[in-house]
Amino acid sequence: MKPILLLFLAAAASCAQAQSYWQQEVNYTINVKLDDVKHELNADASIEYINNSPNQLTFLYFHLWPNAYKNNQTALAKQLLENGETKLHYAKDEDRGYIDGLDFKVNGQAVKMEYDPVHIDICKLILNEPLNPGGKITITTPFHVKIPLGEFSRLGHIRQQYQITQWYPKPAVYDMNGWNQMPYLDQGEFYSEWGSFDVSITVPKNYVLMATGDIQDGEAEYQWLTDKANEIKNRDWNKTIEKVVNGKLTYVPFYNDSFPASDPEMKTLRFKQSNVHDFAWFCDKRYNVQKSEVELPVSKRKVTTWALFTNSEAKLWTKATEYLNDAIFYYSKWNGEYPYNHCTAVDGALSAGGGMEYPNITVIGHMGSPFLLETVIMHEVGHNWFYGILGSNERVHPWMDEGINSANENRYIETKYPDAKLIGEAANSPIGQMFDIGQYYHKAQYELSYIVNAKRNLDQPIEFPSEEYTMLNYGGIVYSKTAIAFDYLMAYLGEELYDKCMHNYFDQWKFKHPQPADLRKVFEETTGKKLDWFFNDMINTTKKLDYRIVSYDKNTGDVTVKNAGGIAGPFCISGIKNGKPVATKWFEGFEEKQTVSLGTGDYDQVRIDPMGDMPEINRNNNILKTSGLLKKAEPLKLQFIGSLDNPERSQVFWSPVMGWNNYNKFMIGAAFYNSLIPEKTFDYMLMPMYAFGNKDLAGAAELGFNFHPNGIFQTIRLSADVKRYAYADMDQAYVRDLSFNKFTPRLTFEFRKRELRSEFTHAVGVRSVWIIRDYFRPKTGFDNLLLPATDTLNVNEASYTLSNAHTIHPFDLSLTYQQSEYFSKMMVEGKFNYNFKKRGRKMSLRLFFGTFLDTTHALAGNYSFRMSGANGSQDYLYDYIYLGRSEVVGLLSRQFTEADGGFKAYANIGDTKDWLFAMNFKSSLPLPLVNIFADAGMASGGNFQYDAGLYLSLARGICEVYFPLLYSQDIKNYMDTYDVGFSESIRFTLNLHLVKPFDALRNFSL
Repeated sequence: MKPILLLFLAAAASCAQAQSYWQQEVNYTINVKLDDVKHELNADASIEYINNSPNQLTFLYFHLWPNAYKNNQTALAKQLLENGETKLHYAKDEDRGYIDGLDFKVNGQAVKMEYDPVHIDICKLILNEPLNPGGKITITTPFHVKIPLGEFSRLGHIRQQYQITQWYPKPAVYDMNGWNQMPYLDQGEFYSEWGSFDVSITVPKNYVLMATGDIQDGEAEYQWLTDKANEIKNRDWNKTIEKVVNGKLTYVPFYNDSFPASDPEMKTLRFKQSNVHDFAWFCDKRYNVQKSEVELPVSKRKVTTWALFTNSEAKLWTKATEYLNDAIFYYSKWNGEYPYNHCTAVDGALSAGGGMEYPNITVIGHMGSPFLLETVIMHEVGHNWFYGILGSNERVHPWMDEGINSANENRYIETKYPDAKLIGEAANSPIGQMFDIGQYYHKAQYELSYIVNAKRNLDQPIEFPSEEYTMLNYGGIVYSKTAIAFDYLMAYLGEELYDKCMHNYFDQWKFKHPQPADLRKVFEETTGKKLDWFFNDMINTTKKLDYRIVSYDKNTGDVTVKNAGGIAGPFCISGIKNGKPVATKWFEGFEEKQTVSLGTGDYDQVRIDPMGDMPEINRNNNILKTSGLLKKAEPLKLQFIGSLDNPERSQVFWSPVMGWNNYNKFMIGAAFYNSLIPEKTFDYMLMPMYAFGNKDLAGAAELGFNFHPNGIFQTIRLSADVKRYAYADMDQAYVRDLSFNKFTPRLTFEFRKRELRSEFTHAVGVRSVWIIRDYFRPKTGFDNLLLPATDTLNVNEASYTLSNAHTIHPFDLSLTYQQSEYFSKMMVEGKFNYNFKKRGRKMSLRLFFGTFLDTTHALAGNYSFRMSGANGSQDYLYDYIYLGRSEVVGLLSRQFTEADGGFKAYANIGDTKDWLFAMNFKSSLPLPLVNIFADAGMASGGNFQYDAGLYLSLARGICEVYFPLLYSQDIKNYMDTYDVGFSESIRFTLNLHLVKPFDALRNFSL
């Protein structure tokens, strides 16, 4: 081709590439009036929609997000319930919200509207005529919003405080991926079209109101707000004043927090703002006002800042505008200058998180401390950049706003408060020193939030749809892992180059919809580096970063390092002297093993990442001493109760323990363990105690290994536990000072979920239970002379469990097989729970079936199925804790476990070595603590049995007291025969068979 033709084609290609990006434009004019008696909005909207796409449109999707609060079938209601939040589920009709009164017209002509068949907060407008590329239409509609109670999510009111967000009909985004219609969720935020807003809001005159945008012709309103700000400049919020209340002199806070009557006169405030993609407003008649301004770092333009707050946390808000000013300054310096004229923070009754962002304005919930308030205000202000100016799709790529914003949050705190500690001012207190956590800096919270799940392979990628995260991962990955990942990237690139990348990103994509590939392109073009390790592995996978030091040659300064993780990211090594880095070098990442040169020096240690810049999954292999025999061993630290995992300590945690039963009597000892959070591959717990009753040792111990393969199983745990306690020998008229010893090796396989948010879990387990018991036997020929002896029982068990953790109707199913030399039997148990529509009302149903499979051997011992549950002497595997294991009379004899038939009335009937079926029903009553129960069942060769009565739930599932009132005839006959009166029929459960503290912490989820 001729050169001129080549030049023309190149220019055409460049022009086509530049024009490949497009976005729609939506401009709103809205008039809205607040009815603060009915808690309603009456409004009309005119929406100009401009089609900048290359495609002809025959319909538009609209979001009608107030309908998310309408019933329990919405996506929001279902998500909240999945997350364990029941307020919306149990809400009264008058507290719910919705949008109605819609009458859409396009260019003045009525159009057909269709609700989405699944989501009532989405609708489709069928256009009468296609909207061609470059064309525009005007859509008009009146609308009415019933404002929900402000306890469910973001839109709502608490009495006459209003947070009006996601409140108007809004076109869904149409971009290169097509339509992005989505139901409202509060785990997973928003994606909206760019444009302008012209909104007129009418409220009673004495409301303090602020919104997205600048007040038009609002000199009088601005003066009123300024006067209110001047009123409180020197107010001492700790003061009280004398006041006569009901004829008595009393002292009340300087200002109380009650709502004044609404002014009968109305006012209309008009707000305008361009280059935004959302509009929110907030009002309250009680708001105090602060006003300030901040000078931007480059242009020196001044931005007005406002803080509106009630008296409830007024002491915390005294420096609120300082927090606003600093946030705007630093975000402008690091990313690009704030383009708007004002920024406002309001105190609100927010239920969805601590704060929530909207253009120019943010709402903050109750905080409790000035530092936390500052952190949340600056974080939410930061969203003016990440979601506001850089309008990424928060539902699909939540890390692009929450994660990068959290990285800025961490940088803000490290810049303004370089000595800020994880536990704040308590770091230097006796508590901080006692628990060895005073040395951890603020950033540790992000790392801990990430690794608690990552250690168990329960983490999810950073690049992941927001609604598919578990609750723990939404915070631990979207916010925390992304924050420390970008902090890592900044440490590697250096702040100057990193800031250049962020400014280029801002300049190229402000007021647009960037995608992950756009951010990556900016970073790689600006740095000149291939960042596959970051954008491919760190962002898009759950691969872990983990380097470990193998060796160090003091003569050459060479350090051999092994990549023990799955990400070949860059790493740094430092020479440490007297606990401080004196030489640091960064190296490019690699796989396998490599030797790098740190250089020689007078070092006590060489250490990977001493400043904590790398999001490593394991820091315990980062340190190597330069002298001594045990170069990789750290000093032993005996730590009271527990602490965070400290790579500079070989930690052994301990805590005092006490116990009591009727045979050991009072017991005292200590528990020694190595694992709290995060989980360790190897964990142990030793709990020796001295028993003052039988003057012997008692207690328990467990050790285990945890594996998390990336296959069919989520977790494989191999463990063994032992325990030793005293009991009495029933066969020899309550001979005391006897002990049982239990040893149980076990192997558990927990299956991997297809989706981590699934409520279903299932697992299989095998264990072998060995019981060695002391007892006394008669000496031959001497009936009254007993000799000490022992007997041994071994039972092998295999089980399968299926659980559904649904908030309203959870259930558990289990199938268990047991085998010993005396018997083999199978048991099936199902526990079904249901929560009534009225909060706090519950019912449950338990079904049990058990059958012996092998009866060819003599059935010695207490292995029968029991209709009346199991008392202590019948717990042949010693699985449960009984205060009086061997008692048959007295209070302690009435403790039982709801096993086998689970009847609450005790009767030695229905016990069988064949089969047994039973059902146990419980239901709450509209009375405190009082509930009802009923049991029914049948055993082989027996009659149908039942009982019923009342029970007190003193601690649900732990301590419950049962009062049988109604029995079948066989049970009544038994009670009459053995003269069992009403008081003797009362039984109780005391379920102390709980998970150990470190298990509870290790397995917790939010």
